[in-house]
Amino acid sequence: MFGWFSKKVGIDIRVDIHSHLLPNLDDGVRDFDESLEIIRGFSRLGFKKLITTPHIYSDHYPNTHDTILKALSELKRLLKQEKLSIEVEAAAEYYIDSHLIDLLDGKAPILSFGTPRYVLVETGFHTKPIIFDEVIFKLKSLNYVPVLAHPERYMYLEDDLSWLRQIREKGVRLQVSIPSLNGFYGSNPKRMAMKLLKEGMVDFFGSDLHRKSQMEGFEKSLGIKISPQNVLNNELI
Repeated sequence: MFGWFSKKVGIDIRVDIHSHLLPNLDDGVRDFDESLEIIRGFSRLGFKKLITTPHIYSDHYPNTHDTILKALSELKRLLKQEKLSIEVEAAAEYYIDSHLIDLLDGKAPILSFGTPRYVLVETGFHTKPIIFDEVIFKLKSLNYVPVLAHPERYMYLEDDLSWLRQIREKGVRLQVSIPSLNGFYGSNPKRMAMKLLKEGMVDFFGSDLHRKSQMEGFEKSLGIKISPQNVLNNELI
């Protein structure tokens, strides 16, 4: 790990692990044309692999392993037709709730990425779920590695990194959204993201792209100067 005061560079990753590029599954892209336009942008920026992660949230986005992979299959068909060589896979962004516990207890297929098997999870923005530790224990007992999405945006942390330090020591990885570094989500998430970088607590970066209108801001965010870090994205290529 490089020191915070080492020479700063722009964010240089070739794998994105968090996006919403499968249409009609969640609050992401609206159609495959929008998916393709965004993917062309990723390719132009030098990305080699995209792992798109639709929400799985029983109350709002009751997606399943099968519905996600069906949409992925169609996207891959279109990419081949368009002769876009960028690799696209699918995992999911699992909301930590009782539905996720049911999936884990029932040994249902869980969409993961990379090796070991990383699973992207999220919480509500205002309240830390009381079942968080239970979910993490179940994921780890099934040999998954939990990755907490965009911790810099959780208001319940109140700029305090102590809980994130604790769960990271227990094996939870942290994924910061690149647009947070440029203030896209506001000043507080930007400050938290920078604090996580300074503490060397960023394990993954992700775009969290939902719309083609976000692409320009995302590209600008890649130019934010940070101290080099051994983020795990590069190991997935």
